[in-house]
Amino acid sequence: MKKYSFIILFFYSFIYQLHFGQCDNSGTDNQLACDSYTWIDGVTYTTNNNSATHTLTNIAGCDSVVTLNLTINSSSTGTDTQIACDSYTWIDGVTYTTSNNSATHTLTNSAGCDSVVTLNLQIKVSSLNPSGVTSSDSIICENNNLLLNVNGGLLGTNSQWVWYKDSCSGSPIDSGISIVVTQTSNTTYFVRAEGDCNNTICEDITVNNFPYFINLDSISIDSTFDSNNNTWSILDTVCPQTAVKLFAHFSSPFPQGYSVTWYENSCGATSIGSGDSIIVFPDSSTTYYARVTGTCGASLCKQITITTKDGSISPTGIQTSLNNFCAGGSTNLSIIGGQLGTGAVWNWYESTCDSNSIGSGPTINVTPNATTMYYVRANGGSCGSTSCEEILINIYELNVYHSEIDSTCESSSFILQGGFPQGGIYSGSGVLDSIFDPNSSGIGSHTVTYIYTDSNNCTDSTQFQVVVLEPNIDPLVIDASLYEICNGNSTTINLNNSNQLITGSQWVWYQGSCGTGQVIGTSTTNNQITVSPSTTSNYYVRAEGGLCPASNCIGVTIDVYTLETHLSELEDICGDDYPIFELEGGSPSGGIYSGNGVENGIFHPKLAGVGIHNITYTYSLGPCVATDVETINIESSPLSVYYSIEQETCSEGGIMIHAHTINGSGYYEYQWSDGSYNNPLTYANNDIYNVLVSDADNCFKLLDSISFDNDLECIEMVNTFTPNGDGINDKWNPDFSNYDKVSLIVFNKWGNEIIQFDSSTIEWDGKTKDGVDLPSGTYYYFLELTKNLDEITQSGPITIIR
Repeated sequence: MKKYSFIILFFYSFIYQLHFGQCDNSGTDNQLACDSYTWIDGVTYTTNNNSATHTLTNIAGCDSVVTLNLTINSSSTGTDTQIACDSYTWIDGVTYTTSNNSATHTLTNSAGCDSVVTLNLQIKVSSLNPSGVTSSDSIICENNNLLLNVNGGLLGTNSQWVWYKDSCSGSPIDSGISIVVTQTSNTTYFVRAEGDCNNTICEDITVNNFPYFINLDSISIDSTFDSNNNTWSILDTVCPQTAVKLFAHFSSPFPQGYSVTWYENSCGATSIGSGDSIIVFPDSSTTYYARVTGTCGASLCKQITITTKDGSISPTGIQTSLNNFCAGGSTNLSIIGGQLGTGAVWNWYESTCDSNSIGSGPTINVTPNATTMYYVRANGGSCGSTSCEEILINIYELNVYHSEIDSTCESSSFILQGGFPQGGIYSGSGVLDSIFDPNSSGIGSHTVTYIYTDSNNCTDSTQFQVVVLEPNIDPLVIDASLYEICNGNSTTINLNNSNQLITGSQWVWYQGSCGTGQVIGTSTTNNQITVSPSTTSNYYVRAEGGLCPASNCIGVTIDVYTLETHLSELEDICGDDYPIFELEGGSPSGGIYSGNGVENGIFHPKLAGVGIHNITYTYSLGPCVATDVETINIESSPLSVYYSIEQETCSEGGIMIHAHTINGSGYYEYQWSDGSYNNPLTYANNDIYNVLVSDADNCFKLLDSISFDNDLECIEMVNTFTPNGDGINDKWNPDFSNYDKVSLIVFNKWGNEIIQFDSSTIEWDGKTKDGVDLPSGTYYYFLELTKNLDEITQSGPITIIR
């Protein structure tokens, strides 16, 4: 209820009382409000009040005292505490998915005042299903620990992963995302999330147990190899190191991961093998053990004893004082290990163990000539020969040699090469380190020694000869009487007398290339040659002969000018008015053109005139000159050109000169003397003109000395008017009052006459001679004027716009 609604009721009540009581001056204002109330006196009251008064003036003009009777009721508040899983829809219609302690909603209490409710909501989260379970092993040994892990899923509020065994119910065995269990038998494990909101579905995994161990039934000697006759037999007494096969017996197949393990002398010692059977080589009486071993442990051992006879045992190795040395050295060989049986001896062999013995006893001295394999074994006694032991004695066979050195004609030093192995030392006449100096040794044959010492300190040497020969001397100076000649002439090439030959040598002359070109002469005393090359050529000379290679060459180039020139065929031209042009086509370029009509390489058809003319192309190079001649034919032009003068309005071209061409092939082009290319020539001045005309056949004709009467001029004519009755430009009124005679005819675009005027002053309103209005469009006029007996004609367009 509004605070001031009671005031209105009071005034109605008060006025009513005044109406009937005139100066009745008292009344009571009864009010009911929530929490606080502001009365007509401007005071805000927060508690009940029945004593406050306020004086008003009634309608009679008297005081009216009002007493307040106020009852204050209180608004209320409260908290709505809720717990829900995942989401909750409250009284305000809102669905909440997270905890909330701030949302409010207003109701009305029993006193009619607001009741504000505050939400205290706790949202709990449901758990999500796991996707699976993994384990550290899928099969383990009994009483071993196993690690189990939950895959996927998500724990909700106050939830945990709970583990069960054998079924997903009953008493839990543990909790957590991973647990460790002790496996005692094949077991299926279950896990699920349990919490305030829900229990998820279970996921499970089954883990199986390995058996702890499996016992063998027995072991036995399967067969024994007799080396004397290469046979196997079942024996329990054998010669030392005889191959004996032992076999393990069991009644059922082993699980995965289990096998038989073999031992020697004690059960559980270092394994000597595995598998259902094993071959052993006992040196002495030996007990062998076998048991089943696997993932979860081992069984008890089974055993068997092999007894050995009084036989020899093979040595375990051979010891030497030196097994790598140079050829010619010696070394002692000694037996390592082994044992002789009664009546047996040690025998030594070379290259193979089946060859003749080279000695006996535990030690022997050998002097091998090359790398050799030595063997030793025990022979004799009750068990015969043992197997052989071997050792390789490596002999360093150092073979030093040197390839032959070619005779040298060089005077400069060179490096000696060709010794093998590389890295040896050179010595001898002219030798310093590995450098041979012919200037130091002199001409002749010289002995050089090559010595090599290897990493084993083995040394060997060899000798070879180095022969120094007298070389041919290089020619020094060459010249020619002429270095440039024309084809057909000759020149003499001279070798300076300071060039010397050794005994047995001569000068050899070549053309083209040195040594591989054409030999054109030889000499020993006359050091010159005359040549007549037809093309530019290179000439060389060198000394050849004796025991040494030819000397270096010296050469000279003789340039031969064989001039040939060519002038390309010249095209015929039509008309001696043909424009001048630059002559081209002479090869090589750079020559000179001459002939009738030629000036500085430019051909002037007008100067040459009609007819056939010789054009000469001359090319010079050095002393040589060559020419070529071609003809050019200037034909008479068939073109005939005349002209006419036309007078138009200034806007339509003014004074125009029309060039008229006949007898040509069409497609005419015009070049006027003022530089323009249009025909007719418009806006002509009072000058003398000429025009050069050409047709499609490239024929030319010049029309010159074109002139016209000085009095001719263009007549300005208005070309548009608007006869629409608006009083503006409604008539076409050209003025010819300065002329003696006037004739003006207007035509339509089909050439039909529209109207004709003969007076010097014309006013045309755009109508036909019959008085009919013409439509908008372009029409054409023809004008004839006479002045001082001179006639002027002009035509042009006139446009009507309505």
